[in-house]
Amino acid sequence: MTEKKIEIVRGSGNVYADMGDLDADTKQMKAFLAAEIIAALDRRHLTVRAAAEVTGVTPSDISNIRNAHLGKFTIDRLVRVLNRLDRKVTVTVKKARHGTVAA
Repeated sequence: MTEKKIEIVRGSGNVYADMGDLDADTKQMKAFLAAEIIAALDRRHLTVRAAAEVTGVTPSDISNIRNAHLGKFTIDRLVRVLNRLDRKVTVTVKKARHGTVAA
């Protein structure tokens, strides 16, 4: 058996940016917000229908969030869902690291 060298590459913390996605920051933020929504729903042990009633979105939207199908969601809509789950969202903006390409 021959040994193959494995190249280890340190990620940036944003898988979308690492894959070269031009909308990486938006997708990363949506994913983070969706994860927070899922955690809040799980803490409350809400069913899909109960979650829909509390958040004001449809049961299919709750399922889409749980399954990370976030393409039709805007950041502000996800923030509103979190607000209805008694969560406050804060945003931090930082200077981009040298060598990062802004789209």
